Amino acid sequence: YGNIFRSSKLGWRYCNNVFIETCRNFAPALIVLGHADTIEDESLRKVKSFLPHVKIIQYNVDALFSRHNMNVLKKNLSFMDATFVTTAGSILKRLSHSNGVVSFIPNPVDISIDYPKCHERSDQIHDVFWTMRPPKKHEGNPRIELPLFLAKSGKIKIDYHGMNGKPELWNAAYYQAIENAKMGLNISHTYLGEDNIHNNTTAEELYLYSSDRLSHYMGSGLLILSTRGNRLEELFAEDREIVFFSSKEELLEKVIYFKNHDDKRREIARRGWEKCHACYNERLVTKYIIEITFGKPLSEKYAWPTQIY
Repeated sequence: YGNIFRSSKLGWRYCNNVFIETCRNFAPALIVLGHADTIEDESLRKVKSFLPHVKIIQYNVDALFSRHNMNVLKKNLSFMDATFVTTAGSILKRLSHSNGVVSFIPNPVDISIDYPKCHERSDQIHDVFWTMRPPKKHEGNPRIELPLFLAKSGKIKIDYHGMNGKPELWNAAYYQAIENAKMGLNISHTYLGEDNIHNNTTAEELYLYSSDRLSHYMGSGLLILSTRGNRLEELFAEDREIVFFSSKEELLEKVIYFKNHDDKRREIARRGWEKCHACYNERLVTKYIIEITFGKPLSEKYAWPTQIY
């Protein structure tokens, strides 16, 4: 809050003052804002007044079908030289403007953070891992129903968190849980009817979008079982680097198969791990952001769509 009264309003003002003073003290060439809801237009205007050549960009890893998230991105858009989001395609035109560009970035992996190599082991306690933030809507929520369907089958061991009375995971406990599993569920919320979420998403709104759990899980060597519909097969080869499912029955069938064929599980998980650490690591994503922001020619044949809007 930054104040003795623990007032969010006063804390908001404090945050903006600290932001301006930090920029004044360090005179950066680039300012990167990540989900920085508290930074006001007036603060960016002041920074631009004494740092006229600074580049200001924002990145965001949440879904664009969220009204709240789209409003957050548009809040300071006129001051952004570039915007980077984890949804691709023509929907990005909604964030383009005359003074700045917008482009897709994949959820990056970082070997210093995504350190487990679960594909190299077979002694994990759980077959499947799933965690989420406790949702407002439970009934009909596939992110709850699918894990519970696996659990109720009695045929596999699933470790789930953030649902059915179990708290969500944070920090080191999160990666400790990943280390104790062989496979990970990737279920992004798409049609849950929660506050600020569209009830009916479109193919445009879903293109290449995924929760960043995809990079956490795959980057840690879990075999990824992902819902279809987001065209992630354009980033990862189906049944070679990732496994897709279209129904709860198909999900259970595939989990049982890979439980009983651990060599196949480890093989696909290894290829997925190699792909994301080779093609979607933090160094490549950062280099891409720098090149787009400063208008440099692309130095790599990046493995993701590089269209600029």
